[in-house]
Amino acid sequence: MRIAILGAALVLAACGDTGEPTREPDVAEPSAMPAVEPSATLEELGEDDIRAARLEGELACTFRRSDGQAPIFLGRGNVLDEVGAVAAVKYGGSVQRLEMEGRGGYDAMADGARFGGQGLTLTITRTGDEPIAEEPQAAMESPIYPATLTFTGPGEAKQVIEGLFACGP
Repeated sequence: MRIAILGAALVLAACGDTGEPTREPDVAEPSAMPAVEPSATLEELGEDDIRAARLEGELACTFRRSDGQAPIFLGRGNVLDEVGAVAAVKYGGSVQRLEMEGRGGYDAMADGARFGGQGLTLTITRTGDEPIAEEPQAAMESPIYPATLTFTGPGEAKQVIEGLFACGP
């Protein structure tokens, strides 16, 4: 009889059934999964941010995500060709000052330019040669063009933001 019991136990062990309920492998609950941090991006510049940036220059350019929104980029420059322009963006909750690469002042910035500083780089590129018509028709001193702003922050992947670029007094 012992041999029969021992034989039955061996058969069950060989089949992997120990008589205990099977346990499912541990699977993390969806809510327990670590949150993926979104990449930091440029934030809208408020009036206080613009005052704090203290940008100097006769003329300015702005980049907005869409009409009616506050700018995410403000650049100022003089008409002089010997100097570049300066700009301000808000990144990570604080206003950062950027310098235009190269010379050409306001005129170079108005055609689209590259800025850098504080570990940030951004390039504004006009994507159309014709200004966007405004209703009611504005004085066209500051025409609005479709544009992209290509932005890279410290340790961040490149972001391309579509929007509107306007320059003027």
